[in-house]
Amino acid sequence: MCDTRGKITYSNESRLAFLGAEGDGGERQAWTECVHPDDLKNVLDTVSEALKSRRRFSMEYRFRRSDGVYRWMLDVAAPRVNGDGSFAGFIGSGMDTTDQKLAQQALERVSGQLIEAQESERGRIARDLHDDICQRLALLAMEISQANRSVDGSSETTKQRLQEIRQHCCEIAVDVQSLSHQLHSSKLEYLGVAMAIRGFCEELSKQHNVEIQFTESDVPGNLRKDIALCLFRVTQEALHNAVKYSGTTSYSVELRGMAQAVRLIVSDQGAGFDVEAAKRNRGFGLSSMQERVHLVHGALSIESSPGEGTRILAVVPLITEGEIPSMNRADRVAMAG
Repeated sequence: MCDTRGKITYSNESRLAFLGAEGDGGERQAWTECVHPDDLKNVLDTVSEALKSRRRFSMEYRFRRSDGVYRWMLDVAAPRVNGDGSFAGFIGSGMDTTDQKLAQQALERVSGQLIEAQESERGRIARDLHDDICQRLALLAMEISQANRSVDGSSETTKQRLQEIRQHCCEIAVDVQSLSHQLHSSKLEYLGVAMAIRGFCEELSKQHNVEIQFTESDVPGNLRKDIALCLFRVTQEALHNAVKYSGTTSYSVELRGMAQAVRLIVSDQGAGFDVEAAKRNRGFGLSSMQERVHLVHGALSIESSPGEGTRILAVVPLITEGEIPSMNRADRVAMAG
């Protein structure tokens, strides 16, 4: 428990044992001295704001145990009141969540490795399609064209049939090439995520005869590769689902750079769906998007209901290798607006 100024007034035996402190309800040192230096500012700001607002709060931070080891703690606190109803401070509890954190990190590493392997396999298939299958289809179209010219004495029906077969080969080649680009986008690698998404929207529009309005603003040109790939794949999955299930032919994609994050919105005014039911059924598309965004410390929001269209929003913080994101999930959702 703490008073109205945030000073600890009581600690139970479990807390004292964790800190290695002694005494009847006291602590030998200020508890803030045991908070990890990198987490101290956020902890002090959170407590200060709670004392001003006098509302319940929670926070997660690293706390030094009596043996000198830092452990992840989750604190939850609620306001106390005196007999006359005046504010008396806070009462709260802390839970050691280190084991859960380690398990979560292990799962994230495995998920990251699976996605990396998936991207590697996508790249291999894309190269095979582009360098082998497309070339063979083009050669087949040429051979059919030559055969058509060599059957001058044949009936018009035969010549027409050969021409139709050649046209089919050309169409298949175009579709295979488009599939190759979707599996592995060279534009993403060389021109950046905005150009890659624009190119994908144009290809999908032509392929399915739909209208996709793409807008982008203030997108950094030096996005980390995993962030750019995440945004590109989420766009792909969201638009493929929309084209397949929405029942409409008009879609909107917005990519916008902000001070601390990049925001992606994919929306339509189509049939919509029950989001909770889709989550319970563990649809592969939704879980794939969630997993990709989570791995880059972002937040994904899916807003939809039957007959009301769908809005998929992803907010990914701008971070560099090894940097701890400065925004928590609530901050990113709030920025999504």
